[in-house]
Amino acid sequence: MQKSGLNLQANAAKPRFGLLFMVLAIGMAGVLCWYGYRYYTTGESLPIPMPFVAANPHVDESTVTKEQLRSHSTGGDKPKYLSIPALNIQQARVYGVDVLANGELGTPHNINDIGWYGKSSLPGSGGTMLMDGHNGGPTRDGVFKRLGELKSGDEIVITRGDNEEFRYTVQEVKHMSVDELNNGHMQTMTKAIAPGREGLNLITCTGNWVPAKQTYDQRVTIRASLAV
Repeated sequence: MQKSGLNLQANAAKPRFGLLFMVLAIGMAGVLCWYGYRYYTTGESLPIPMPFVAANPHVDESTVTKEQLRSHSTGGDKPKYLSIPALNIQQARVYGVDVLANGELGTPHNINDIGWYGKSSLPGSGGTMLMDGHNGGPTRDGVFKRLGELKSGDEIVITRGDNEEFRYTVQEVKHMSVDELNNGHMQTMTKAIAPGREGLNLITCTGNWVPAKQTYDQRVTIRASLAV
């Protein structure tokens, strides 16, 4: 009888453990859903791994071959290549981009290429060029992954379609949220940092990928002037 009593107690305990397990499972599911929602809408970092791609999945990550670099061409007065020795960027291809329907500046399809806003100035024209590039893709770093590491005094070289080179000196490096960029700073990116001198301004995304907005939550901006 004693043995039978012990078995009955063990059997009676099973429903209690089952209920406890169910409560814990529901609680964990709630936490996962909450953090998943926060990540999707704000890009907030999670305390646990989540099955989301933390970068733009719609870009081309393929390596640009030497032949593709050599064969790249553009109009004689347009930017053809961009080089930044301090970041080991050597002759990244430059392609024209425009403003998208949502008001954002377009980017090149390949993460290794540079976008030049076609309505900004041309190299050697005395105005200010605006260019952008990718931080990265789902599995690889983009051409501007380390853009925020630039310092005042670093050099940026633009090679024009006729192979003439123009050298610019970095004068300003800024890190900011998307809201800060949209609340006034973007307007300065179409202007020269040094009045009366030709300018080159660069921008890229950084920070956390926000799936709901299909963009990162931070920006890096560089403003440079034609070297004298």
